[in-house]
Amino acid sequence: MQNRRESPAISLGLAAGAPLEEYVEGLTRSRFHPAGPTDDEELPVATSLLDYVFQHLALDYLPAQKRSGLGILTAAERKARDGGEAWPDDMVAIAMSAPVAQH
Repeated sequence: MQNRRESPAISLGLAAGAPLEEYVEGLTRSRFHPAGPTDDEELPVATSLLDYVFQHLALDYLPAQKRSGLGILTAAERKARDGGEAWPDDMVAIAMSAPVAQH
């Protein structure tokens, strides 16, 4: 969050019933520093702190079907999808090379 005023606005929106899925869809994959690999097996790469936080919220609160549609999978779901194979070594480079979404 580039501006400290955005954090309370997001909290107020969620408290008032704004759908978490909309926030996740709009704020994941946002790109700014810090970004890169994490120590979290569930989210091994984040394109920003905002991306990391909202992917985690999705993992914690959205059903698997909605998360799958947003491209947010648990480590077990990724492993099942990929036939038990680990992510390629260059996954960080792949994730960080994705184009920046224009909102």
